[in-house]
Amino acid sequence: MAAPPLTDPLGAALPPSLHLAYPPLYVLLAPLFTLWDGVSMLSMSRLRGFLLGLLALYVVWRTGRMLWRRVAWSDRPPPRTPIRRELGILAATLLALVLFVGVGILWHRPMAALAGTGPDEVVFDIHSHTNASHDVHGTLMGGFDTEADLRWHRRAGFDAVFVTDHNTVAGLRPHTGPPALCPGIEVSAWKAHVVLLGDSVPVDRARYNGSLAALRTLLAESDSLYGALSVLSLPEYERNHWARLDTLAAAGADGFEIVNAAPKANELSRARRDSVVALARRTNRFVVGASDSHGWGATSMVWNVMRVPGGKAMGAAACPAVLDGLRRGFGSSRIVERHRLRADSGWPILLTPAGVVWESWRAMDWTLTLAWLGWVWLVWTAVRRRHS
Repeated sequence: MAAPPLTDPLGAALPPSLHLAYPPLYVLLAPLFTLWDGVSMLSMSRLRGFLLGLLALYVVWRTGRMLWRRVAWSDRPPPRTPIRRELGILAATLLALVLFVGVGILWHRPMAALAGTGPDEVVFDIHSHTNASHDVHGTLMGGFDTEADLRWHRRAGFDAVFVTDHNTVAGLRPHTGPPALCPGIEVSAWKAHVVLLGDSVPVDRARYNGSLAALRTLLAESDSLYGALSVLSLPEYERNHWARLDTLAAAGADGFEIVNAAPKANELSRARRDSVVALARRTNRFVVGASDSHGWGATSMVWNVMRVPGGKAMGAAACPAVLDGLRRGFGSSRIVERHRLRADSGWPILLTPAGVVWESWRAMDWTLTLAWLGWVWLVWTAVRRRHS
């Protein structure tokens, strides 16, 4: 029942050399790290299912234990569990859940990184945010500045990162060293978010958020006025413009996100994704994946890989090389995404916790599998000794 940990959403076979590299601490604490990754890659509907599923499992656990005690003490009345003890177990369980979620989203821990790319290939992200964005600086990620964003991507194996803050270029600060910082901006247009790759000047969003005609104007002007490539971002284009994607492509959209790691954007089904791919192929628009990182957690779900002259040795020159490559349109880069429990998976919503564990197990290599087995045996031994 094994599943490849990495796939190309377009269905092409990946080079055998591509793999995930795991830091030593990740391997040592594999049960925690793999589950943190599995939950981090859930869509919004699956995250709700994860919480509801845990609640259902808790009820089944406590009810089942009560019934088992009645059977075990069938010859005489079982000892009653004090209400105070039951409330204590509930509190401890909730605390464990809060700690698991809290540490998972706040700790910028060692990450699984994409490895095995060729020397002439650049691994890049087209959509990320810093605390210059309104939905970052007012949160617990308020310290996620440009350097923190680039460190996050460096740990995940990226060579170049487009910083695309919401309606501002304040996050484009001087930076040296890998990964290369590439300029961009995410414009809040009419019922759409449009990522402009290569733009390093402010954009007056008021010109573009009043009507469909204004949105089409942005797509038409992005290259001539801002010298940028325009990418339609998820989930807005699926939610608000699904029936007119061909019109937006004709208006000047250069590309489409078909994988986006943000929970709201991660709802795109495989069937809908394939229809966007068909449109992009027909109109020669590029398709890309996006981390859409806002600083939360430490899980990269998707990478883009492009073959360019000079590859990783290019440094800052990687940014214009990637832009030139994307201008070739469809097929100019390869998307690499991680295996995960998808929104359209056959697992029922209430069984999302079990689905996360199962899909995490299926995609693990032998190193992580042995680490899991080691922890299973360790916990089993400790429980046996406690009850012996």
